[in-house]
Amino acid sequence: MVGVGNGPLGPQGPDDGRPRLVGALVEFLCAQDFVTDPDQCALLVSFTAEQLGVEINVPRKNPRADMLYFVRILLRHDNGLEALAHSVGVLAGHECAMQLMRAVEDARAPEEKAVGASPEFTDRAVREIHRLLADVRRVDDGRLHALLNHELGVDVPYGQTPAQRFDHLCSFNTQADGLPPALVLVEITAFLERPALCEKLREWSDAWAAEAGAEAVRALGERRRAIASLPTADPGVARCLVVMVEPADDSSADIYVRHWVNAAPGFWEPVAGDVRPTTLDELAGEVERAIGRGQERWAGLPVMENEPPPQVEFVLPFTLLNHDMARLEMGTWSGDPLPISLRYHVHLRSLERMRAAQKDGYLPLWRERWTQLRNAGVAESYRWHGEEDERLDRWRAKLIANPGLTAVILDVPALPGLGLEALVTAIAQGVGLAAWDRRTDSPDLSGEVLTLLLAHPPSQIPSKVSALRKRAEGMNRDSWSLGKHLALMWDDPNRLIDCEELTA
Repeated sequence: MVGVGNGPLGPQGPDDGRPRLVGALVEFLCAQDFVTDPDQCALLVSFTAEQLGVEINVPRKNPRADMLYFVRILLRHDNGLEALAHSVGVLAGHECAMQLMRAVEDARAPEEKAVGASPEFTDRAVREIHRLLADVRRVDDGRLHALLNHELGVDVPYGQTPAQRFDHLCSFNTQADGLPPALVLVEITAFLERPALCEKLREWSDAWAAEAGAEAVRALGERRRAIASLPTADPGVARCLVVMVEPADDSSADIYVRHWVNAAPGFWEPVAGDVRPTTLDELAGEVERAIGRGQERWAGLPVMENEPPPQVEFVLPFTLLNHDMARLEMGTWSGDPLPISLRYHVHLRSLERMRAAQKDGYLPLWRERWTQLRNAGVAESYRWHGEEDERLDRWRAKLIANPGLTAVILDVPALPGLGLEALVTAIAQGVGLAAWDRRTDSPDLSGEVLTLLLAHPPSQIPSKVSALRKRAEGMNRDSWSLGKHLALMWDDPNRLIDCEELTA
């Protein structure tokens, strides 16, 4: 997942900065959730030891003492840091592994750290850019973060002034094209600012590049063109929390959960969180934790006019598509928990398709049918009644023959032998919109209500479903309140996530 070579990042002698490296690694690891959680910490140690082909028995005193013992053992092995970086990447994601690597780089001796480090800006240049950044007024913070994540892959803290962000990024290594991340921040700010200030910011960048040399001038020009060609805001992209759930592959009841937060409406730039082991019974707690991270990102950002409420989307394997995600409860600690669907639009997405789309060429078909859905103005629904004489081969043949079928309605739940096989077939044929009643004893009226629901313009369907769910929570007749049992698959192929296997 993440490569850490030997040499500067490998074992060090007693007089070449090893204590500094040990201290930096201990400090980094003790700040991570997967170390302070005993079960995850044990998983980190065992998985790293497995890669090294050794046995490591941490004394289990306290996180800091345990990590000191663990790191000292690792550094005895040529590939110890590489194994640690890979384990961190598996447990907490690529971004966290990269942060680990930066901590290692920062701990290296000054002469080693100079290779690949961000070039220093002169005091005069820093004073000048601080003065210019103090005049920044019209930059949307959410959009800025989205672009920074897109261009740098760096999770920049919220709540900083432009000058503080510049200083923060000065500590990061140069990009592959040789540009300092702080300079890229200036370029993105210029792209988002009013013309007069934009020109002054770019003049500052040009001056740095001219002094750095011809390669820097060329790289700056290419990066500037890349930023200018980024897509404009898409009103269909909301603030969003994506939660991926994957069962463990050891026949246990364990599941692995990972989440992504898309903070800026209009732009799909999700930032990955860590991987957390849990069970389905404890899933609500993990989702609430992820929602808290999303709320931290959304707090303080302006809400745009007509912006929909944040969405919570679950990327699920086929076996979990009928699980009740919309009514997972938040606020259990308060004694007055509420279903998440009362505050957020809740959608389902297919884990198998998302993985296949990025590996096996399913993406064009998926996008083609989704584009047809958005352009037609109304979905053309294909209904699976779940009756004995219905044949799956005929169902598949009609889907293949008619690309205008853009939505599926199940009169039976998405369970094996009922509606799951038909839903899986529709997913394989690129259908991204589907709805069904999760109950095995659903009333006949459910299918008719779902047909009317999907007859709305596609852009209105999520809000219509949300309204139906909210109304249903106030009804006493649970058997007739479809909104409490409605599952909505809203699987947009233009909003992908890097859903690598968590159990591999």
